[in-house]
Amino acid sequence: MKKVWASVTGLLVITLVGCSTQGSTAAYRDIEIALGNARESARVDCPTQADCERFWQRTEIYVTQRSATPIRRSDDSKIETAEPHTFGAVYVWATRTTGGGVSTIQIRAMCRGMYRADGAPGLLYRTCAEQIRAVETDFRAFIGASS
Repeated sequence: MKKVWASVTGLLVITLVGCSTQGSTAAYRDIEIALGNARESARVDCPTQADCERFWQRTEIYVTQRSATPIRRSDDSKIETAEPHTFGAVYVWATRTTGGGVSTIQIRAMCRGMYRADGAPGLLYRTCAEQIRAVETDFRAFIGASS
């Protein structure tokens, strides 16, 4: 009876681990898709040079308000903040590029501890992803860019 119970228990554990792994993989995929969509919404093409200047000024305010660390470098093409010492803290960078006659402003939110050294999700992955998605998704509305 003990051997049968051990076998049943072992199968149950294997089944639960398998389901958990499949669930984790699906959740990771869903989060990565949401982050990709947020990253796309964190990009603005400027209709005019005057709009671009106004958007860039608003972008600097946005980066300052949303980043856990202060701006360490800011010019006409880049706004950089330092990487935080604290794990789970979001920091934000912005770039302004021009190509083919179109100026584009884009922000990038990052979070220390989101990924492990091997690139796999870290312990703070879900928390970081939620914060990053919020920062990147809210960007266009904050600077006043139309969709």
